[in-house]
Amino acid sequence: MSRLEAAIDRLDAAMARLDAAVADSSTRGFHDREILQTELAVLRQTYSLLQSEARLVSDRLDQVIGRMHAVAEGA
Repeated sequence: MSRLEAAIDRLDAAMARLDAAVADSSTRGFHDREILQTELAVLRQTYSLLQSEARLVSDRLDQVIGRMHAVAEGA
C-alpha cells in the first residue's frame, strides 16, 4: 500500500469517526433537550401550584388579621 493510499484510509477512518461523533452529539443533544423541556414543564406546574397556595395563605392571613382587628376594636 502506498503512502497516499494509507493517508486516504486514515482520512476515511477519521471522517467516519467524525460523522459518528456528530450523529451521537445530535442524538444526545435532542435527548438532553427533551429532558430539559420535561423538567421545565414540571417546574412550571410546581410554580403554578405554589402561586395558588400562596394566594390561599394570603387570603387566610387577611381574614385572621381582619378578625383580630375586630376583636381588638371590640375589647
